[in-house]
Amino acid sequence: MRILPLFSTIILLTLLSCEELPPEVTPCQTTRVVLVEEFTGIDCVNCPIGADKLQQIDYQNPGKIVIVGIHAGFFATDHDGFDLKCTDGENLESFLGPVQGYPSASINRTIFEGENQLPLSLPQWAGLINSEICKRPIAELSLSTNYSSADSMVSVTVDVQAASYFADILDYDLGLTILITESDIVGYQKTPTGVDSFYVHKHVLRDVLSSDFRGDLIVPKGQLINSRSVTISDYKIPAEWNPQKCYALAFIHYKGDRLDVLQAIEKKLVD
Repeated sequence: MRILPLFSTIILLTLLSCEELPPEVTPCQTTRVVLVEEFTGIDCVNCPIGADKLQQIDYQNPGKIVIVGIHAGFFATDHDGFDLKCTDGENLESFLGPVQGYPSASINRTIFEGENQLPLSLPQWAGLINSEICKRPIAELSLSTNYSSADSMVSVTVDVQAASYFADILDYDLGLTILITESDIVGYQKTPTGVDSFYVHKHVLRDVLSSDFRGDLIVPKGQLINSRSVTISDYKIPAEWNPQKCYALAFIHYKGDRLDVLQAIEKKLVD
């Protein structure tokens, strides 16, 4: 009487062992690096939640995103001399806005399907960043820095090279923006649990080195990308910045009716 159940069990295990396993999920294999411009402020209670979310996404996608924390707008205040605003940041908030809530973030300066603005709320960030990572860039970037501790002067060089599979004439003007961010700035921040006077601010926009905060034209519409090299030289790092914690960041993007960022790169200012 016990043979039949045992036999049935053997048959069931055999069938299960022959069942086709689901295919292994492989992440997108591209060289795309995504630009995330986060709009924040030291008086924004919920902004640390957004910063933590971006750090988590960055950890899950190492080397695939670069973050710029833009302190501008209503919540970006001066607290007893601690102020993370800069003129270029305020200009960018107006240029990429309106910002309808904080924290918000622009993902590659792209207006996605179903949206009518660039800065988007936190729940949308992860999915859109992942979708942008899967797009192949039309060009590759390399970045080098030269910093002199003697006089705090720095030069930044960015080389642009068309991707091997892209040889099309551009439909839009192509721009390049170079900027500096600083991380590990300790200071005031409102949080959901109260004021944190020792909050560690990361990826803070310090200054745009390009001649215009909207970026400089490098390839006009109707031309091929080919190879381009741009150098910003003799930029003096202000005394209140820590050059050891600063990063040079560059990205290429459309200019005009579209602003989409096509590739980005980031490098420590001091090796």
